[in-house]
Amino acid sequence: MGYPAIGMEGMYRNRREDAKKFLEHHHGDNYWVFNFCPTKENSYPNSVFDGRVSRYPFPDHHAPPLAILPLVAREMRTWLDGSPERVAVLHCKAGKGRSGTMACSYLLSLVDAPIPPTNNKGKSKKEHATIRAEEFMDAMPTDDNTEFKLRAELTDESQADPVRDNISASNMNGDSSSPVSSHSSTISGNNATKNSLSHVLDLHTQGRMRRPTLLEEKAKQKQGVSIPSQRRWLYYWSLLLAHQGPPGFWSIDALVEKPSPKVRLKHINVRMRELSNLKSGLVRIVNAVVDRTNLAKATHLRASTVHNAHSHVWISLARYDDDLVEELEMWEKQTRSEDGLGIRKPGHDFLAGKDVSNIFGDDKWDKKKMVRSFARMGTHDEDSVTREETEEGKISTHFLRPLTGENWELLRSDIETTDDKLPVKDGLLSEEASLYDATRKLSSDSGVILDADRELRAKLYMGQVFMGWFWFIPTFHMSHPRQDGQQAATLKLTRREVDFAVGIGSHIVDLEVGLEWWAESADVISPPERQGSRESVEGKGEPAGVAATVEALAAGNIGQAIDAKQGAED
Repeated sequence: MGYPAIGMEGMYRNRREDAKKFLEHHHGDNYWVFNFCPTKENSYPNSVFDGRVSRYPFPDHHAPPLAILPLVAREMRTWLDGSPERVAVLHCKAGKGRSGTMACSYLLSLVDAPIPPTNNKGKSKKEHATIRAEEFMDAMPTDDNTEFKLRAELTDESQADPVRDNISASNMNGDSSSPVSSHSSTISGNNATKNSLSHVLDLHTQGRMRRPTLLEEKAKQKQGVSIPSQRRWLYYWSLLLAHQGPPGFWSIDALVEKPSPKVRLKHINVRMRELSNLKSGLVRIVNAVVDRTNLAKATHLRASTVHNAHSHVWISLARYDDDLVEELEMWEKQTRSEDGLGIRKPGHDFLAGKDVSNIFGDDKWDKKKMVRSFARMGTHDEDSVTREETEEGKISTHFLRPLTGENWELLRSDIETTDDKLPVKDGLLSEEASLYDATRKLSSDSGVILDADRELRAKLYMGQVFMGWFWFIPTFHMSHPRQDGQQAATLKLTRREVDFAVGIGSHIVDLEVGLEWWAESADVISPPERQGSRESVEGKGEPAGVAATVEALAAGNIGQAIDAKQGAED
């Protein structure tokens, strides 16, 4: 469900008192609420629902720390197994992305594939009539050609859903000679996992999303869990449940604590279409928005030529707070049953005076930004950008490598430089973003050393304009078993596999992430202590999504515009 709100927000979300009345009327005290909103975003006391609330917060539009999936799935199972009358009530802000991801994580952990409910008790006469009409329409014969086209749209996953299958069979079997493909549709010996994930995602879409009308039938069905990175996380989870995950991942068998596996992030190559087709009037709109906001530091990109403007593509690397992830993974191991990853081990809810139900008992972890930047990547010189003519038009390829402290200061200075005599070219707008976030200064541009088992967010910018981001966990895209020497892998993503690639981000064609195994003894770069502006310290961030929002609105996609604006601020 959507967030149980009060005041003005209650006018367009669930009114808190109505939500409680509904739950008590239909379920008595047989309901338990799972809240995924950080206190930084919104909050209410557990007493609102008589203490029957569990919190597992993570930022809106983002993938969570992976260990949250088993913790939520286990608590949901423990609660629901207590009585057939019990229900679990999941909510975030809109009750779609985060709630849907967690609902699917529970459904994936079930032994038997879930089936949609058939009980129509409690439905209104209008709802009964709608159901009967839909059953009648489903029974009607269809045109063969139309049926074939619709079936093709549903079965051709490489076109309909590029994120559903993320890891290639060759890669899982240890073939490091071929790059990791995000479009592979099979995993050796584990087709059931793919089918189960597809079934769960479709089931959630069927229950959460409005059924398309006859006029909309030919269009692609909107997904319940639509954010690519959240779907990627569910794929990882399905692999772990099927015992097809990377060897040693979340291992509890080792008698001696071993160093975590390391990878080196060598480069990220971004291919983009030329920006010349942006509406010329958009420049005036963006400038008007910025002039009327508090973006005092916002300045135009120095763009004496289009070539220079296009070279300001860079990426901010971030991950969740290390102490938070360590805490979550500790409880994941503590509560894991020998009977399966999705089952809580009886009698293991407590450890060293702590209770698993109180991980998020206060706002220690979510009153500030939960995601921490620690490094950046960008172009080093003019040779880092190449251009070519293709059937799709002019394509620019940006070869992004880690930025040392000196290289980053040069790039930031270049972005900040104002030249009032020059117009903004092709709608390129500079706005204060994570450009000013504190990060560690790299001493070498040869690569960024990462914990292979940890999540990573790569957030793309052009100048200070947000273009999109993507989350991934390197070890799921590396060759296994690991062999001697440096084994390389390449993760390839299309624009549709990048989260909120709207505005300028819609011009992304695809990108490649170059990885290779590295020595386990290598040190991983850590996020710096929180510092900088008062807003950054308090976790408010800067409004990095203004330009993307205006561009998306100009294109007529209001929903994506709002999501991009909110997501870019995290």
